[in-house]
Amino acid sequence: MTTTTDLKSQRLLNSLMSFYEDFSVENLSNLDAVYTQDIEFVDPIHKVDGILSLKHYLKKMAVNLTHYGIRYLDVLSGENTAYVTWEMDFAHKSINGGKMITVRGMSHFKFTNRVYYHEDSYDLGALIYDHLPLLGGITRSLKGRMAAQAH
Repeated sequence: MTTTTDLKSQRLLNSLMSFYEDFSVENLSNLDAVYTQDIEFVDPIHKVDGILSLKHYLKKMAVNLTHYGIRYLDVLSGENTAYVTWEMDFAHKSINGGKMITVRGMSHFKFTNRVYYHEDSYDLGALIYDHLPLLGGITRSLKGRMAAQAH
């Protein structure tokens, strides 16, 4: 049996996922429809408090993207919480010479009528470190040695 609360939660989650499917500087004004004013946003790089800070953070990311796309893999939702796994393809002007990078990750959302907590988890090495000129070679080498020791 589907309840009114389930339908509202599903609509909110669909709106949030649509926002990130269409992520760009132009659609940042749509954040107010899915996030609370006191949103707490956490990822491996930053912790951001408040909708204005989140808009600023996302705008800084969006303006340097030359390509962006996201594919949702799995969605697990319960009462006032959801977990979404995804793959993101992007090209950033100052990372990996502007070449395409693909990163897998997971987002955890807590919400009532809008999302008040959003945490992204992903491999920061795969996102950034592996693609920096000097540091990339070092991290790839370390990963290879650690993988060899595990076998």
